[in-house]
Amino acid sequence: MDKMIKFSGLGSLVLTGILAASLSACSSMVDRQQVEFEGASLAGTPAVESRGDVRSAPADGGGLTTAQARKALLGKWYGIANSKTGIRKEWLVERAEDGTYRTDFRSTHPDGRVESQAEVGFWGVSGDVYFRIFRGWVMVDGMKLANAKNPSHYDAYRIDHLSSELMRYQHVDNGRRYIMKRMPENFRLPVVLEQKNTAPLKFEF
Repeated sequence: MDKMIKFSGLGSLVLTGILAASLSACSSMVDRQQVEFEGASLAGTPAVESRGDVRSAPADGGGLTTAQARKALLGKWYGIANSKTGIRKEWLVERAEDGTYRTDFRSTHPDGRVESQAEVGFWGVSGDVYFRIFRGWVMVDGMKLANAKNPSHYDAYRIDHLSSELMRYQHVDNGRRYIMKRMPENFRLPVVLEQKNTAPLKFEF
């Protein structure tokens, strides 16, 4: 089932205002303390490697309606993947009812070096298609807007399985598969925000 999702042309001023209001609440999510990740284990789910071949997860949409899927996706969801180069990538997505999201990324290199950042944007779901519109990076002194003309900032995913605790999904364009697990509201990823004049990284997700 192929779908084309159309987005009405919102002005950057409107988008900035909406996200600015959302970011005022998001700023309290940042936690520089180390946390234990054993509680976020994805044991028992298929192994995932970013930027590489992965084992296919069986398709099972669960028969959820769009309204049910939207409700299920709210809150915090955690994912972890190991790259072929030995980098452990973790991400924590928090989706709000107003259609905004924040994703905290943390990459741990084999030599112990850690990179992290936070991104925000819009999200939605229609049938078995989950989509997101990346709008910018969260900085310590505000938000750095992304280029809305960049096509790579618009992503669509086919949902293979969605329950109240687990989500398996596949990127429509590149075919990469991902797994996320629902986390409690007090779960955090330790991220360190940068200044606006620091060139932000672009994490693939």
